[in-house]
Amino acid sequence: MALLIQDKKDTGIKFPIDQQRIRIGRGADNDICINDELVSKDHAVIEVVLRSKETAVVDYLLQDLDSTNHTFVNDSQIKLHKLSNGDVIRIGVNNFRFIDEDSGSLDETSKLYRTWIPGVFYTGDKKK
Repeated sequence: MALLIQDKKDTGIKFPIDQQRIRIGRGADNDICINDELVSKDHAVIEVVLRSKETAVVDYLLQDLDSTNHTFVNDSQIKLHKLSNGDVIRIGVNNFRFIDEDSGSLDETSKLYRTWIPGVFYTGDKKK
């Protein structure tokens, strides 16, 4: 399953993508309602598209709905964009991180390193 995490300083609100079509905008009838004057009433939509029936693999497409202030992915303005794990979507002043929990492979592993805090580990994959 995929989800959007709203990047906030203190907390991140999670929005699961559990429908074929997720509408985003300022209007109260949207699936994700954003209270921001820079967001159009009907701003953008995420559609889940079946890529292959045999493997049940899906793609997530983000489409701007001709919004006034546009939709951005990784700081590039888009009209239609196939989302990838980790993409940052900007709508108005709001940032959302797209997480596709099925994008990783079971063959991928990370080495865990201990910290001085009991029970806390890190992977060493931090950008320097």
